[in-house]
Amino acid sequence: EDSAKNGKVTSAGMYFLGFPVYRLDQTMNSIAAAKDPDTSFFKKLDGFQPCELTELKAGTHTFAVYGDNFFKSANYTIEVLCAAPFSEEKENLRNVEAQILSKRAEISKFESEYREVLAQFTEMTSRYAHEMQTIDELLKQRNEIHATYTVVPLKRSNSSKGRSKTSSKESKEDGEAREKRSTRERPRKKKWYNLHLRVDKRKAC
Repeated sequence: EDSAKNGKVTSAGMYFLGFPVYRLDQTMNSIAAAKDPDTSFFKKLDGFQPCELTELKAGTHTFAVYGDNFFKSANYTIEVLCAAPFSEEKENLRNVEAQILSKRAEISKFESEYREVLAQFTEMTSRYAHEMQTIDELLKQRNEIHATYTVVPLKRSNSSKGRSKTSSKESKEDGEAREKRSTRERPRKKKWYNLHLRVDKRKAC
């Protein structure tokens, strides 16, 4: 497997177990996590890839270790373990890695289902907010219509005053016209000098 930082040292392992083993690359998951948490979850096992297979045959083998610090010599330790005493651990590792591969395929299928349901949920949430706003607007319009039955608008009040003033003025003018008409219809009194008086000359006044 590739070397990885482990505390203050860098370590790498080589496994000769007689069956394929896998390594987990966290780089892909880190890039996905920076974009979207959901994507990070679904891509978490994408870095689970098989290691390079090399058959270890009987004989003499040479292992080389190199350091990337050109100003200082590399200090290293090589640890060699025989896998024979760890037969149970070998089977457990093999079973677990098989389950991880199965889970990776299952998660890939689950992602498409999750995205579909998430899109429906987002649509329903948007519709919920829209319907709530529509209901509030309808109730507001209803309250405004009810208010017109109890509250007289200011403009109507002014127009009614104007109409009352106009009607009172018209009634006043009508009354004056009637008074003039009644005055005209009264019989005129004859002036006293228009009366024809007869005086009997035989009788003394």
